[in-house]
Amino acid sequence: MGRTLRSLILILPFLLLISTSSHSQTIQKDDYNLDLTNKGRKIENILRLYISDSQYDNLKSTTGEKVNIRSRLLIINGDTIKPKDIGTRGQSTLMFRRKSLSISLKSNASFRHGDKTESLNKFSLLNLSMDKYYCRNSLAFEIMKRLGLFNLFYSFCELQINDRSEGIFMIMETPENWALRDKKSPLVLRRGYDHEIEKTKNNKKYDRNSYKKYLNDYNQLYRSLDKDTGEGLYTILSEYIDLENYMKWLAFNFFVHNGDYSDEVFFYVDAKTGKFKIIPWDYDDIFAIKPHEGAEKSKNTIGNKLIFSSEDLLDVKIANDPYLYSVYLKTLKELLNNMTIDVLRQAFENTYSELFPYYNENEIIINSQYDSFKNANLETLKSDLKTLFISLNGLRDSYLQGLEKQ
Repeated sequence: MGRTLRSLILILPFLLLISTSSHSQTIQKDDYNLDLTNKGRKIENILRLYISDSQYDNLKSTTGEKVNIRSRLLIINGDTIKPKDIGTRGQSTLMFRRKSLSISLKSNASFRHGDKTESLNKFSLLNLSMDKYYCRNSLAFEIMKRLGLFNLFYSFCELQINDRSEGIFMIMETPENWALRDKKSPLVLRRGYDHEIEKTKNNKKYDRNSYKKYLNDYNQLYRSLDKDTGEGLYTILSEYIDLENYMKWLAFNFFVHNGDYSDEVFFYVDAKTGKFKIIPWDYDDIFAIKPHEGAEKSKNTIGNKLIFSSEDLLDVKIANDPYLYSVYLKTLKELLNNMTIDVLRQAFENTYSELFPYYNENEIIINSQYDSFKNANLETLKSDLKTLFISLNGLRDSYLQGLEKQ
């Protein structure tokens, strides 16, 4: 079963290109169609930033070097807001003309996403320049939200600089602020490669000893990986982390073929249990051909297990310990059962309806010429979404059939 299902994910990119296969035709006959029509959605958020011409030229031309911006004026959805700090963010995205930004405000600004309104004074403005047709992050977030894996506020927006459209961006609530403000977490940290702590932010309401304890707990989590095996190891690890929550995230990453994620996650301490839980982040690299470390290295490390990446030691241990892996497979099966066709359909149709008004404005969508996928238009978006929808439903059913045979 493991070898069969693992081989399926290796041909995923090819399946995604074959929307006219016999399986795809069967799905269409069964009415597995998407309603990709104009639902009357409007552009929900517009940010107007005014800076000097020299700053603007520098912002467009710089590659790799982070830039701080002194704004003369910032207008968010019609309200003039005084910025505290504005600067470029990210690594790979800095190589593009359209830069991602990190924005802090002196007062809250209101943002809209469907029926939801959120007030934020700190947020990321993601350029989506590597996100194919600007829909990958949204699809992942929409699905994870329905599966109870994702709670951050996000929404599409148009950014204008000096009255010139810079294209489609995504407003994203920062994981740190969400964890500290909404979850009253004592500590939130970003995991880097080799499980190094990339950055931390602690809740000022907790004393320094609490901060040290939770940092130690995170380190103990990884030090415990070789202390035991089987159910004993599961018990040890569960002292530090909500393993059900982590495995559910791991299972989702497998299903969407997430190419780079060991450093794309935040850990936060659940104030009620004192255990770490995770906050997913950055899903523009899904439906990848191979994981970030390469298919051969991954196979040599974890074999044909139904885990996509072998970058992190905790993931490797879950894959290679028979007891942990059996628990993980139950989690994967439950996640796939909950990921019904209606869940996927809602995510796909919502993403299209939200993007439609932005795509419908040529001065906005023409900015795709500066991004990885330069042929963004409504027809290519429709075609991509239909192909993905058919393929994902087929793959989900194939995985479930294999898991049922265990």
